[in-house]
This record gives sequence, C-alpha cells and structure tokens, in this order.
Amino acid sequence: MLLEMIKSAAIEKGYLKPEDEIDPEKAFLLVRDMPYARASSRDPETTIKEWRGTCSGKHYLLKELFRELGYSSRMIACTSVSLLDPKKYWGKMRKLLKESGGKFVDVHNYLILKLPDGEMIVDATWPIYAVGMETVINKDFVLGVNQKIAVEPIESWVVPDDRVAQEFKDELLNDSFSPEELAHREELVETVSKMANNKLIKFLVWLEKRIKGEVKR
Repeated sequence: MLLEMIKSAAIEKGYLKPEDEIDPEKAFLLVRDMPYARASSRDPETTIKEWRGTCSGKHYLLKELFRELGYSSRMIACTSVSLLDPKKYWGKMRKLLKESGGKFVDVHNYLILKLPDGEMIVDATWPIYAVGMETVINKDFVLGVNQKIAVEPIESWVVPDDRVAQEFKDELLNDSFSPEELAHREELVETVSKMANNKLIKFLVWLEKRIKGEVKR
C-alpha cells in the first residue's frame, strides 16, 4: 500500500514515470531526497502526503517500504553529540550554536537492512541538495554496501518491534539529555529544517555543482 502511495506521489511530483518500478534503491532515493523537515506526524502515510521528514519519520517510512518489497530491517536509535563550528553558519543557527558551544545533542534513527548474505547500514537522513551544509549524505545505494551513519553514535539500541518507535526515541531523549539540552535541540532542528529547505541554499548548491560540471546545462 505504501509503495503504491509513494509511487503515485513521486509521479505527480515528476520524480518517477508511470512505467517505473520501485526497488530498494529507488525507495531509498525517494525517501532520502524528501526535504529535511518535520511532518505534522511521523507516521509513514503523513510523511508521504507532506513529502518531508527528519531522521525518524524518513526511516519509519523506509522500514515499511523495505518490508513491502520483501526485506526486513531493524530500526536503530543512537545517542549522539555533534560539535559544529558556529563560524560556519549564520543567523539564528550561529546564535544557537554559540549558546551551546557548538554542541548539538540528539537521538538519531537509521536502519540495518537484512539481506540474504548479510546486513547493511542504511541512512536516508539528508537529501542530496544539503551537500553544502557539511552533512553526511549517502549519494549511492548498493545492496550489501554499508552507508555512512549521519552522526557519530555514542550508545545504540535496537528499537523493539513491540514498541512505538517514536515513544522509544522520546524516552531515550529524556533519559540521555537535560531539559535545557532538549529545548535547545528543538530550536536547532527547526532552524536546520528551514536552512535545508531555503531556496537560496538550494540554488547555491546547484550553482556549485554546475560550475564543477556535475549537472547539465
């Protein structure tokens, strides 16, 4: 059902043709390149309808798409503390990072995809156009080849199948970080979402690729 839903939405947006079939690679690419921004809900249907998501919503959706394609996967949640240089950002992002000494705390989600001859790490967090934001972007999807995790994990957990993934994540956030850190995280996520979807940033990234000859005229 979700495969049909995402295909219909992708055709409408011009990302797929009616004759295209969705395989694991196409599923990954479609989800990866959804804008990095929270949807009104993290359930997979809403992520498709609103065509956006952060690490949690994107991977909740991708896990179900893989399942419909005949692949099982494990949802992983890991704590992380990223250190970002405020000087490399501007506006509210720079202000927030200065306040925290460049620290950004999070509980990150990604997948471990089970394959007949092993497993692979899958991380679809950052869309390809966010390449200019010093983010970890997985440009390619090759079955059996591990992808890079978008953060440096500190401690990791497999999200139990009998738990609601978002509730599990929220518990880890509350257990791992202070209320002040979590409030700061909320502001950072909202600010990063606006930056990642800023039309000027998208244009500058496109222009840089154009200059390098990575896109056609």
